[in-house]
Amino acid sequence: MLKPKPTVDRPATQEELSSIESTEKMLAVEKTLPSSLNMARGLAVEQWRSLKLFLRGKRVICESHKAQHRWRICKDCPALLYDETNPDTNKKDGRCVECGCFMNVKVHYESAECPKDKW
Repeated sequence: MLKPKPTVDRPATQEELSSIESTEKMLAVEKTLPSSLNMARGLAVEQWRSLKLFLRGKRVICESHKAQHRWRICKDCPALLYDETNPDTNKKDGRCVECGCFMNVKVHYESAECPKDKW
């Protein structure tokens, strides 16, 4: 538990201890994205899978109804975070806190997989 180091030698007040405890609880459930390295690795893996499908002459982009079904599942998922702006569209698109991907784009890739195994 994080406790402040007082500059004056005194015990922490109940208010200070309560504030620290509530902050720690809030941080424990805060939605944060994975590290940049993990997101880059995930993107590289996904691109490699798509390239393999393309080289085998298979579909890289899935059918529209399949993508819509995946997106509906994502929109109901608590791991979807809506406060990140997609640099390509300049819109606030949903990002997954598990993989960091812009899910409204990822759902269209045939080889894509949900990091929580929901689709």
